[in-house]
Amino acid sequence: MRHIIVGASIAGLSAAKKIKEISPEDEVVIVSGEKVKPYGKMTLTYLLSGEVAAENFYLDVPGGIELLLNKKVVKIDPGKRTVITDSNEEFSYDKLLIATGAHAYIPEIPGSTFPSVFSVRNLEDIEKIKSRIKQSNEKRVILSGAGLINTEIGDALFKIGIPITYVIHSNRVLSQIIDEEASRIVEKRLLKQGIEVLKGESIKEIEEKDGVTFATLESGKVLKGSCVIFGKGVRPNTDLLKDSKIKTNRGILVDEHLETNARNIYAAGDVVETKDIVYGDRRLHALWPVAAEQGKIAGANMAGVPLTYPGDVSRNTLTVFGMTIFTGGMSREGKFDVYRKMENGEYRKVILKDGKLKGFIFTGEVDNPGVYIYIMKNEIEVDKLESPLLYGSISFSDLHSPARIRTFQ
Repeated sequence: MRHIIVGASIAGLSAAKKIKEISPEDEVVIVSGEKVKPYGKMTLTYLLSGEVAAENFYLDVPGGIELLLNKKVVKIDPGKRTVITDSNEEFSYDKLLIATGAHAYIPEIPGSTFPSVFSVRNLEDIEKIKSRIKQSNEKRVILSGAGLINTEIGDALFKIGIPITYVIHSNRVLSQIIDEEASRIVEKRLLKQGIEVLKGESIKEIEEKDGVTFATLESGKVLKGSCVIFGKGVRPNTDLLKDSKIKTNRGILVDEHLETNARNIYAAGDVVETKDIVYGDRRLHALWPVAAEQGKIAGANMAGVPLTYPGDVSRNTLTVFGMTIFTGGMSREGKFDVYRKMENGEYRKVILKDGKLKGFIFTGEVDNPGVYIYIMKNEIEVDKLESPLLYGSISFSDLHSPARIRTFQ
């Protein structure tokens, strides 16, 4: 049996490892469009700040697996069971996994293709940003968007003394994962650190002159810096599916075994849409642990062990500008049973519906963050546990205490 895996990030590596565990005699080939061996993309910002050394950045490739670098797959032919690269090489497969991940979105505006305009998704992006800052006479970095990616990038730059300016189209930071109350707390922290935040603004044009980048905003204001970094979200890498008849929506559509509508072709990681347990619909879950789990399940199915994927929940944990932010599920919602508390500059919010946890926001430390994910994924009744939930102190023992078990018998 010959397995081809397109993509060498954590989903692909996890699948390859699982296939080899189950069927050591099977041939497993990972085809990667990148020039370097696999690395942890979730640590890119730590590489930028210098908190992670380059030698600790790369991932181990399981033994017995063939890794082909610098070979970008641009087409899949399910009929012939082949994948074709941009250099017209063909690789045949018995079973195929698409683990191509996602790419960062850069809007098409005048100047958006200049060498001083970046997004952050790959190792090459980090290297180019560092080089540009070093070469430019103007060190400031202009960050378009204040979502997850740019918040972490801004934090990394701030740590190494690079001045930054946020240009935000909406009226608040991290608007996709936190509510207005939490946004105000985060913005207050940014301003206290001396960071410029321009809300209700968008970049309409970018120019370069003498090593300096100029960004003209919709208001007419002109910012200058070493470069512009766009953090406007990501898009699944599905271009290789053209003419393949593999079904997609925002991402690749898969069944409970992570198999596409094309037989013997599976997909996992940031490129797929899967069940969201909280919302009850299909969503993209561009998260490292989710990709790792999906890779294992897809790999098991490819190796002949039928496993089902139960779905997952959205969540994010980040520590930026000296504060920890932990969110999950319907974090921005103000409906259902909402409990809030503001104390010592920290904001806490939990959302319950019919006694089940549907979302939360914490701007501060949480004792057992994994418990919140466990509760949501398993749809556990947490009625009468509002207080420990709100204070961030709930533990597994709270879920299984004798008093609680008697209450629900």
